Amino acid sequence: MHFASEASKYASICFLDAASVLCMPDVIPNASGIPAAKKVSLLLLVPNRGAPQGLLSRNHYDRSGELRGIILLFSKFYKQVGLIFVSLVLAGCAKAADSVPLVRPTTATDAVALGATLIVSPESQRTMAETTPSSLLEGSPPTTPVYGRTYHLPDGNRFVSGRGDLPEVKPLDIPLAGEPEWVVAAPGAAGSIWVVVLKDRRVQAFSVNGSGYEEIAVTPDSLPPGMPPLLKVEGSAPILVTAPLDDASPLTHPVVVGGDGARIAYIAKSGDLVIWDGKEIGRLPVNALPDARILVDESSRLLMLTDPTRRYDHGVLGDDLEAAGVMLIETQPSLQVAAQIQIPQPAVIEGIAPIWSDINADGMREIILTRSTPSQGAQIVVFNEMGEEIAAGPSIGRGYRWRNQLALAPFGPNGGLELVDVLTPHLTGVVEFYQLHAERLQVVAEVPGYTSHVIGTRNLDMALAGDFDGDGSVEVLLPDQSLTELGAIRRTEDGAEAAWSVPLDGILTTNLAAVSFPDGSLALGLGRSDGVLRVWLPVGQ
Repeated sequence: MHFASEASKYASICFLDAASVLCMPDVIPNASGIPAAKKVSLLLLVPNRGAPQGLLSRNHYDRSGELRGIILLFSKFYKQVGLIFVSLVLAGCAKAADSVPLVRPTTATDAVALGATLIVSPESQRTMAETTPSSLLEGSPPTTPVYGRTYHLPDGNRFVSGRGDLPEVKPLDIPLAGEPEWVVAAPGAAGSIWVVVLKDRRVQAFSVNGSGYEEIAVTPDSLPPGMPPLLKVEGSAPILVTAPLDDASPLTHPVVVGGDGARIAYIAKSGDLVIWDGKEIGRLPVNALPDARILVDESSRLLMLTDPTRRYDHGVLGDDLEAAGVMLIETQPSLQVAAQIQIPQPAVIEGIAPIWSDINADGMREIILTRSTPSQGAQIVVFNEMGEEIAAGPSIGRGYRWRNQLALAPFGPNGGLELVDVLTPHLTGVVEFYQLHAERLQVVAEVPGYTSHVIGTRNLDMALAGDFDGDGSVEVLLPDQSLTELGAIRRTEDGAEAAWSVPLDGILTTNLAAVSFPDGSLALGLGRSDGVLRVWLPVGQ
């Protein structure tokens, strides 16, 4: 491993296998802007058939020592070879021990250097700030594109890393030219960039920091009716990523395939999946749901809902079409179907995207869906990537009742991985926390009185998971039934509780958007019906 010998000049190296991380300690010198006083171990990501790709869990490092922080950085050796490193500050490296794993989502908006994130404890995220090169903290424009999505992570998981300063921090209210429908955000050269799509489809953009805000240009300045935004920031210019309007479905947005940002994938009006780099370079007939959100993993694989059907006429998500299938697509080395899931009649998938993350710590992503039937209503189900159902939660027991799956995160009182949804968000709005036990998703805590969706819309993104108050615990943040207040729901030893709330001073009309900064802090934003973008910035931004 000549890479290891070269890298040892800069830091200690930890090698990953399926069971543990082995460390050869050394002290990092003053290199690449990292202070010499910081002792950091670097994990070289080496292909290993025994190790799960794209995922780090607590099963892969010492649990007798606490994970202190993880961050993805780009590094180069001698200007010839670009390598991706993960900075791990560990209290110790020793034998593995049993614990609930943490999940690494795919490449994401959260890390400025690569747009990637790991689900880690909020305390670990504080250490991330201490080991971040100063060059990422000095306000220079991002040289690698960063993205903002309404559903936050590219694998459909609504989890934001970092720590916030709610509920005490005072919000910043930005007047808009109309009523907002969508909000997306990403780190910018001088703070953060927030882009708002108004209900009349005009688009406004703002550069926001602790000194205030400034309206800036954005391309394009409008979107077709029904299309949600995908924000791309490269340098200091915000761009909404769009596909050829004469061919693309107007009810969803394209996604970027590959790290260079040159290729996109989009759903055509015909239901085909198209790969585009200024011209069409691939097309696959997949019969996609017209408003399906395309999910992407670190290997540029794509996951989407397919086979639209009208056999379940609940119609609460914007139209009377629901999906009857899921398709996993390989884009490298060629465009091809890797796996399919078919939902037998009379059931459907009631949603517009799965959550595609590792819920059972087997080193592979699972596909989490909401399955509904006319007689039993909705239940959460889990499939593996081979299309086999491996777990299911309880059905509501009555037709035309829905659940909105939200996020997979370390909600558990001891940092255990749990899934959260909202049961009947249009009625009683019960926040439910699930744990996976063998082949069963078990509801372990409930809190009523909240919502995550307005009936008849395609906005399924009115909630986020994260450490919004910076106390070291992850909560789910979502509106109350009146859409005039945000509540933070946190797990406790004997259930769950509403930990705190913040008034909106108006009615929520958009998704919740968030930005994670390189110093480990985060900002939260949303749009109100009175034409206001409200942003909660962290102290110091």
